[in-house]
Amino acid sequence: MIEIKKGKEPKELIQYRKQNNATYDNMHGARVSEQQNEDVYHIVLNSLVREQGGLCAYCMCRIPERKGTPSCTIEHIVPQSECKNNPEKAIDYRNMLAVCSGNRNATSDADKTCDARRKNQKLNLNPLDKSTLKGIKYKSDGRIFSDDAVTDKELDDVLNLNCISRQLPDCRKKALEEMLLVIKKKYPSGSIKEYCLRLLDHYRNDDPKKPYVGILIYWLERHCK
Repeated sequence: MIEIKKGKEPKELIQYRKQNNATYDNMHGARVSEQQNEDVYHIVLNSLVREQGGLCAYCMCRIPERKGTPSCTIEHIVPQSECKNNPEKAIDYRNMLAVCSGNRNATSDADKTCDARRKNQKLNLNPLDKSTLKGIKYKSDGRIFSDDAVTDKELDDVLNLNCISRQLPDCRKKALEEMLLVIKKKYPSGSIKEYCLRLLDHYRNDDPKKPYVGILIYWLERHCK
């Protein structure tokens, strides 16, 4: 999980909020002009995916996912269950993220991740707030964790980001191994710090982003000190 920098919200969402029946559910199928090809929901979702570099805000897999699986979806930082007294919060662009399907069709919650696992649980971790992500670390086997008990519970339990059935640790480990192989080929001996600095800048600003880039940035930051 890395910081997501919010861009400008789609003008269609701004126009949509001015309508009397503007709710999150009604975004599906809603159009604010006759020339609009997509409904407001998919315009917003596509905007979120673009600003996230094509990655799920939580597990950082590529979205939309491969053909034949459920599409990505809009996630609310403040869950919709808490927006009943403030319905505008549910259609606030700064309260929205794009996330993967999270294996939401699985029969067991143990096999679900991201918002499909979280449901309406409160979450301190917020990809829009860098300060909440500071304690995130990765093990060499690809597992994500934190020394802070609350953060670790949210990573491992609430979001289930070490889900074995989705092979999330293995995917992160593979991404890291691929990067380390490139570094080793370029610099079989000697200092790698300057190259790591360039790679770090690349992965922070690359668009679209490489899946599971969080573990790559974490490793590079530690080796650029």
